[in-house]
Amino acid sequence: MRQVEKLGKGLRIYVILAALFIMAPQAIVFVVAFSSASFVSFPPPGFSLRWFEQVLADPAFMRPMWNSVVLGLLATVFAAIVAVPAAIALVRHPFRFSTAIQTFLLSPLSMPALILAIALLFYLSAIGLGNTFTGLVIGHVVITLPYLLRTIVAVYASTDPRIEEASYTLGAPPLATFWHVTLPMLRPALFAGGMFAFLISFDEVAISLLLSNARSMTLPVAILGYLVNNYDPAVAAISVVKMIIVIIGLIALEYTYGLRNLTLPSNQEQRRNG
Repeated sequence: MRQVEKLGKGLRIYVILAALFIMAPQAIVFVVAFSSASFVSFPPPGFSLRWFEQVLADPAFMRPMWNSVVLGLLATVFAAIVAVPAAIALVRHPFRFSTAIQTFLLSPLSMPALILAIALLFYLSAIGLGNTFTGLVIGHVVITLPYLLRTIVAVYASTDPRIEEASYTLGAPPLATFWHVTLPMLRPALFAGGMFAFLISFDEVAISLLLSNARSMTLPVAILGYLVNNYDPAVAAISVVKMIIVIIGLIALEYTYGLRNLTLPSNQEQRRNG
């Protein structure tokens, strides 16, 4: 028992040290964002909000940020439209090639982002959508779909199919059953998967860099372009704003549904398997 307790304490210490190691670069960026210097230096010589005032009033940052928000929302919505029926078919109506199709839909997770971006650039250019906002949305749907699909499949597989069967038995048509029974069961997965999909789209660089144009430029591309000719804390300030948006999204996800509830089987499933 003591060995187990020692092992548990050692694992906690390891996790804390690993978290501190991962968070150290973000902490440095956060501190530099409040620097009073005209160039990046650590530790900063003084405290100032000048860089936040500059980036929040600069259209070169605010317009791409708005583009990133709109793009992330559109990509999430369209990815959900594809992921929900796909998950229902894969979980409730498996067929001969369902495993292969699920692997194919999840395949963007295993591909290098740059290779996928180049492939999308060639394909979308061939059909006349190269460097257009529509092509950019398609590219982001491709990379966000696996996150939604994987979350929805995991949650839907843990639900009791007898609930939907009872709805059919009571005379409800398939559309009514989907809207009033299936969709409410999938709501936590849609919210969680949609949040992750939005964050992935919001932070994507490679696909946005190759598929965007001057009007549809996203925030990561704008930051990358700014770094080419500038070396001041403005990039750190806009990065902090970006981190705040991501943190707010994750906190909303945790307090709304909780990440644990998305991985544990439902109570009905536990009773059924118990």
